[in-house]
Amino acid sequence: MASSLEQRTSKARIDTMQRHVLVCVDDDCGGGKVAKALRRSIAAHGLRSTVSVAKVDCLGICRKGTIAVVYPEGTWYAGLAAKNVDRLVSEHLLHGRVVEEMVFHRNPLGASCLTDRAVRTG
Repeated sequence: MASSLEQRTSKARIDTMQRHVLVCVDDDCGGGKVAKALRRSIAAHGLRSTVSVAKVDCLGICRKGTIAVVYPEGTWYAGLAAKNVDRLVSEHLLHGRVVEEMVFHRNPLGASCLTDRAVRTG
């Protein structure tokens, strides 16, 4: 019999995730509506098994509307609104094309980030 953690892992689809979208949902930026629109668009594009959306209290950058970051690419988007998330989903998450005019920063994750950290903390 599978443990409750294994069952939750399967239900959360973390074994099939390829991308994670972190969305600021602090009260100031309207991120709750953006997160909801992202989830709907992800489902409509058939990406629920490979893309997760996590609401976070604050990403520390309170400028230019709702902020989100897509990992592992480390692509930071600003000015997200419910009306433009479908473009982010269809272009970036579905077809792998970054929506350049909404990007304000990039910091991709990679194997080197793990080895660099080990060197810094070791």
